[in-house]
Amino acid sequence: MKHSKSYQYPWRYNNTFQLLIDGNEYFSSMLDEIKNAKKHILLEQYLFESGNTADQFINEFCLAQQRGVCVYLLIDDYGSAGLSDDDKEKLTSAGVSLHLYNPASIFHFSKSLKRDHRKLLVVDNHTAFIGGACIMDEFTPDVRNDYWHDVMLKIQGDIVFDLIDSFNDIWKKQKESLQIFQEKTDALTKNEKHKARILISAGTEKNEIIRSVIKRIRNSKQHVWLTSPYFISSWKIRRVLRHAAKRGVDVRLVFPGPHSDHKWVSYGIQRYYQRLLKANVAVYEFQPRFTHAKIILCDDWYSIGSSNLDLWNQYLNLDANIEIYDAVSHQQIIELFKTDFAKSNPILLHKWNTRSFLQHAKELISGVMIKLLRAISRKFKR
Repeated sequence: MKHSKSYQYPWRYNNTFQLLIDGNEYFSSMLDEIKNAKKHILLEQYLFESGNTADQFINEFCLAQQRGVCVYLLIDDYGSAGLSDDDKEKLTSAGVSLHLYNPASIFHFSKSLKRDHRKLLVVDNHTAFIGGACIMDEFTPDVRNDYWHDVMLKIQGDIVFDLIDSFNDIWKKQKESLQIFQEKTDALTKNEKHKARILISAGTEKNEIIRSVIKRIRNSKQHVWLTSPYFISSWKIRRVLRHAAKRGVDVRLVFPGPHSDHKWVSYGIQRYYQRLLKANVAVYEFQPRFTHAKIILCDDWYSIGSSNLDLWNQYLNLDANIEIYDAVSHQQIIELFKTDFAKSNPILLHKWNTRSFLQHAKELISGVMIKLLRAISRKFKR
């Protein structure tokens, strides 16, 4: 079956965006919105682990439910392995609707590979958050000095209804449909410089994220800046990045440096360095902490969300991004990248070519693992 060339959701024009950087900013903003919720709260999350951060969210979810707000939590079953039975009981006892997506089973291996990797919070019909952060202490500066670097985008406006619809689309396949929709009020005057659209990924037959990213990179004129923690990407994405750099586009990639939660993935990314560097792609490794952010910027367009542009996104995961043309938040993205470049070490081709035999061996072993994962992902694709 061929990929559909249409997108599930249209462009929306009546929205505002705010970039929130690291846990103190986005968690406090998310909790404030939950505290002020009047009608409903929707949380879709991959990793939700018991700890100080989870305690804050669980307490606010329970209080919201008790004051009459309808709270719906859609958590990936595999990703909820770190959520204690006591915490689950606290939520359900308070009346919170908790559903675990696709329970994993060794007896249904192919089905168990298909995970919900999205990170989304919607409050009432007016505010949403989308990005890469999970409900874990690893993202909270107040809990850990080595907290992970990540971002969430706060969204207000009509596109929130599309995020509600995308949540409901998954929820109703597991449970009953949610009846929480209201009429959209998109502006009649459409400003092409201020628009946004939700991008959905659900395996090979529906991957709007990769399709849109490749299109924007191909059409880029000035710069392509990208950051991703698990960039085990398709050959096609790496090729369009190299071609963009060869025609004079400023292509810069930021990957994890000495800090990583999966070192073998970092070694796998490093397998790509030589060809990228030879094509004039600038490669950086972030130094202070593990960087978990997932952002792609091409000229005046950018995309942010849960997608790592990796094999799991390409074949197996449910992911969601938002693509945006918006001058104010675009400038925030530019400033974030500049700050992260300054905190990163550039990889130089002449030095990379002299890396040790041990480094070569690690890349080789990671490459074998990646080929195995690619074969498994293709065989059991969504």
